[in-house]
Amino acid sequence: MAMKKLSAALLAVMLTVPCTIPSICLADTKIPAEAARTEDDALSDDQTEKSEGLKVSIKSYTKEYKTEQGKVYKELSYEYPQAEGDSEAAQAFNKFYKNLRTKWIRQAQENLKDAEESVSQSDSGSHYADEVTCEIANNDKDYICVFQSGYNYEMGAHGMPYRYTYIFDAKTGKKVSAAQILGISKTQLNKKVRSLYLKKLDKTQKDEDSLFYPNKDQVEEALSELNFNNNCYYLKNGKMWFYADPYAVGPYASGFIEVSVKL
Repeated sequence: MAMKKLSAALLAVMLTVPCTIPSICLADTKIPAEAARTEDDALSDDQTEKSEGLKVSIKSYTKEYKTEQGKVYKELSYEYPQAEGDSEAAQAFNKFYKNLRTKWIRQAQENLKDAEESVSQSDSGSHYADEVTCEIANNDKDYICVFQSGYNYEMGAHGMPYRYTYIFDAKTGKKVSAAQILGISKTQLNKKVRSLYLKKLDKTQKDEDSLFYPNKDQVEEALSELNFNNNCYYLKNGKMWFYADPYAVGPYASGFIEVSVKL
């Protein structure tokens, strides 16, 4: 508990300082301080969300890789949900996230050799890192929505953010789609979401701080190729949110550009 309070205090101070050097700031802030002090592969309870369907806790996996000289060259931190109990719904839910966690760890380990070589030859004090945080965006008698936010850093100018977002039936623990919840086909869903993006584009295109690329044709072409049925959505605050990844329809600085549909 003392370490968590200290980490929170340090983070509060660091957030008041402008981050002008991405690699240094990432090394100091992206991976929680506790991660470096836990045993490899440590699993711990973090928070609990209650639902009439399932009770879900947030667990965490951490792993630190060091050179023979003791220099850290990559840190992994992965939060994931776990349903309590032995009901069929809980088993289905947990099986899904066990498989996803296994896949994530395997992918995160693919560049360990490059990470070790790069960090060994660098004096920047930075290292590779891959971090995923998790929140329960919706949890009621009908649906559980899990929102995982990732950030992969490989010592460049900046890292790459990514997301894993899924919605589950609270009674069965099985994954359900946005199209199913909205009661429309996948084709209709893409058409609806693309129209929302075009409306947002038209509304903000002349703004100096528009999130989109300035070339409207470029944005329209990119939207026509995006399939928003591919888990590019999440449920929160009574709305279905859809998002486009960084670079898809706007520059990196715009992050994930979103539109929403009220349920």
